[in-house]
Amino acid sequence: MGAKPDFAIEQEECTKGYTIIAGIDEAGRGSLAGPLSVSMVIYPAEIFSNPPEEILRYINDSKKLPYKKRIQAKDIITHYCLWYDCLLVPPEIIDEKNINGATYFAITTLLQQCPHTPHTVLLDGNFSFPLSLPYKSIIKGDCLSISIASASIIAKVTRDEYMISINETYPEYGFAHHKGYATAKHIDAIKKYGPSPLHRKTYEPVARLFYELSLFP
Repeated sequence: MGAKPDFAIEQEECTKGYTIIAGIDEAGRGSLAGPLSVSMVIYPAEIFSNPPEEILRYINDSKKLPYKKRIQAKDIITHYCLWYDCLLVPPEIIDEKNINGATYFAITTLLQQCPHTPHTVLLDGNFSFPLSLPYKSIIKGDCLSISIASASIIAKVTRDEYMISINETYPEYGFAHHKGYATAKHIDAIKKYGPSPLHRKTYEPVARLFYELSLFP
């Protein structure tokens, strides 16, 4: 299973005087349909040097956790964290701003909504954004930082719950099963039924399929 995330990066940031540290991650970046889910999690600084045992045991990169373990982990996160939030960026904003622009939009919105002004932000990935506060982009950060891994779990659980709920409105696409990703059954459903309002019109192969169906002028 490999090494699990810990608070080593957060402890290093504390040596710089940064004690309010926000971990940010997203879910749904490569999906053909549905929102981009972006979450921010802030833990109290005293946890970094003495983390509760269940945080170390249960918090991991969301992609490495099965569904029930993610739900359990979310409960642990919300119990111990200082603050968390999650923003669902709709497909029309993703199409308008592109996926990186949608991520930046979500991050700035979350920072504006946060009642605790972070001293620094830990981002999963390799981003370069004009944020007004210090930040660190960390490749595979959800495998290294518990703050980022926690955000990945909140983002994933929130988005999955949304896609399951919206399946009742658009049952023909099977969103509850593939969550909007490019499975063969999903592609076949787009060809058969055309686009739904949840589909990202700038994403391939969706954009090409839409044009082939003469659904764009």
